[in-house]
Amino acid sequence: MEYIVNLNKFQGPFDLLFHLIEENEIEIYDIPISEITEQYIIHLDRMSEYRLDITSEFILMASTLIEIKSKMLLPSFSDNEEDDPRQDLVNRLIEYKLFKDVSEEFKDWEEEELKFLPKPKEEVEYDFKFNEQILFEEINVYDLLNSINSLLKRRKIEIGREPPKFNIRYDEYSVTKCIKIIKNILKDKSKVSLMDIFKIDFNKGFIIAIFLSILEMTRDNTIKIIQDNLFEEIYLISK
Repeated sequence: MEYIVNLNKFQGPFDLLFHLIEENEIEIYDIPISEITEQYIIHLDRMSEYRLDITSEFILMASTLIEIKSKMLLPSFSDNEEDDPRQDLVNRLIEYKLFKDVSEEFKDWEEEELKFLPKPKEEVEYDFKFNEQILFEEINVYDLLNSINSLLKRRKIEIGREPPKFNIRYDEYSVTKCIKIIKNILKDKSKVSLMDIFKIDFNKGFIIAIFLSILEMTRDNTIKIIQDNLFEEIYLISK
């Protein structure tokens, strides 16, 4: 099968890899690693020819793909699916897809609400990017995003397509301000639940700003995120 690649400028290696998988309708749980590796390297060569930026992350992904390809060529002495060398890559791609989907939902809901707001769209911006270095110790990104996404969907159902019954000020909650809010709460408590934080304000701007703040604080190693059991309350704990 011939895999088609367009010379787009990608934000990162997962963006490029997911594009290859999506564009050629490849099953994410059964990636033909040999073909994808070949196409990925060809694409990097083309990016180099057109003098597009190739960061170390792209090179690292190429090395990872080559390593997985090598492992898959070795004879397997186990029938255990968990031994599949692609599994970690598949998990990260699923994680990336969730970021991508939620990001698109954020934009859609933002555009819907801006119909009722006096501020021009240019003044509203969320820095929502997939960071491959973010790894939560006690809970994965998928669980956190699901929790945030559920809150936003619930809020959308409550508001519907009617004009909001309150004024939303997008400059009221910045990421910096929300980090301070979380830190102040954790000064008095050993842990705080996401739901308790969202009781402060349930507008979309605040929910998104809090979510980005949690990612930033996790990156800085100032908090950790825990969940006792699947589908139960998510808590933030100060480190």
